[in-house]
Amino acid sequence: MNRRIVFANRKGGCGKTTTSVNVAAALAHMGSRVLLVDTDPQAHATMSFGISTRDGGPGLADLIRGSATVETALRNSYIPRLHVLPASRKLADLEREYSHTGDARFWLRDRLDPLRKRFDVFVFDTPPTTDLLTISAMIGAEEIYVPTQAHFLAMEGLLEILDLADEIARRDNPALAVLGVIPTFYQAGAPFSEEILTELRQRMGNEAVLSPVRHNLVLAEAPGLGRTIFQHDLRSEAAHDYYRVALQISNTNAEAR
Repeated sequence: MNRRIVFANRKGGCGKTTTSVNVAAALAHMGSRVLLVDTDPQAHATMSFGISTRDGGPGLADLIRGSATVETALRNSYIPRLHVLPASRKLADLEREYSHTGDARFWLRDRLDPLRKRFDVFVFDTPPTTDLLTISAMIGAEEIYVPTQAHFLAMEGLLEILDLADEIARRDNPALAVLGVIPTFYQAGAPFSEEILTELRQRMGNEAVLSPVRHNLVLAEAPGLGRTIFQHDLRSEAAHDYYRVALQISNTNAEAR
């Protein structure tokens, strides 16, 4: 059985793509066969693996439309065992065209079915919206983790995703469950960070709040170089933090949800 994990948050700037990229990389380094599915038209996760969005090649949007096969859309990465279904601005066009098409939200799930035996883990990066692309990723996944800034204004985005996940689980995907929150931009000892961490634990339960990812400038540097944090600065606190988060996710007993 494979695991299908989506990282989602309605609020932008929460470290969602950074988390998707670095957790996917860490799981691959641990030995899992990982497919990163980039559903964000900004394609930042795609670019973080050094994959161009301007080469004219087919990507996720073409696969969803049915104009490309899995084999032509799939890209290798520089990490063994990690492949990418790349995003592009074509995804924004697809969302505009099909947002009111009733069964369009199931297309992504259905296109990925042939890959179920090929990968151990599917990781979905999502745009900072609650529209078609995010909904499609949630229908294609089973586990949701919500990267959440350790700031006071972050709770609203978390609550929106919890509500959306509940709606999708009731309507379209009963296997879907929110398994954790990942505090990001955490500043140890800062009162506002500690208060948010306490509030998250009170709301979600201690076990559902994963180890925080500390605020670190190297996390902003790495994507511009087309690297994950492990390729950019393996000895950094950020690499340690994301490896620890990935280890917690890896050890999560999905059977016990």
